[in-house]
Amino acid sequence: MTKGMKLLKYIMRNNELRRIPDIMMSAQDEVSIVVKCLRLGAADYLVKPLRTNELLNLWTHMWRRRCEG
Repeated sequence: MTKGMKLLKYIMRNNELRRIPDIMMSAQDEVSIVVKCLRLGAADYLVKPLRTNELLNLWTHMWRRRCEG
């Protein structure tokens, strides 16, 4: 996950990239890791293995946010 967090930090420092909603995915479901990713700027955090309905709900939410914003 450290590579993912490193990438997230890079994205959040870039003014153009930070507008893209970043969704972190990992098999690690420790609360401290999830909170750290969200504090770093992740739009959401999904735990693998992904469930289809979770992914569909997230996609729908992100799409609506983009259309409204």
